[in-house]
Amino acid sequence: MEIDYKAIGVRVKRLRKEQRLSQEKLAELVDISVPHMSNIETGKTKLSMQVLVDISNALSATPDELLLGYTSAPDKKCYTLRETIHQELEDCTTAQVAMIEDVIVCTKRGLRQYERKTKKQQ
Repeated sequence: MEIDYKAIGVRVKRLRKEQRLSQEKLAELVDISVPHMSNIETGKTKLSMQVLVDISNALSATPDELLLGYTSAPDKKCYTLRETIHQELEDCTTAQVAMIEDVIVCTKRGLRQYERKTKKQQ
């Protein structure tokens, strides 16, 4: 598996913004320059393991969350499923994607109805 530095940068930026930190403040907490932090967030530069750990600590995140986008086993399962779906949709036409979306929506609706029905019977 190749490291996706752009995706790491997107996650760092999202968490930073969620915590209302400026790029300058996060760079200060991690002890790196603001341009380096900017390049990390845009995926223009690779970051060292130490910087990854320091950013994780500063954002109260796990390295897994920054590297892979998940924090626990259930999150990993969802993340893996999303990645699989994304890969399968890459070569689909717009019409095919719309049909697949309808199948997912209908399947989810059917599962919830089934769960409600079985719950009432218990």
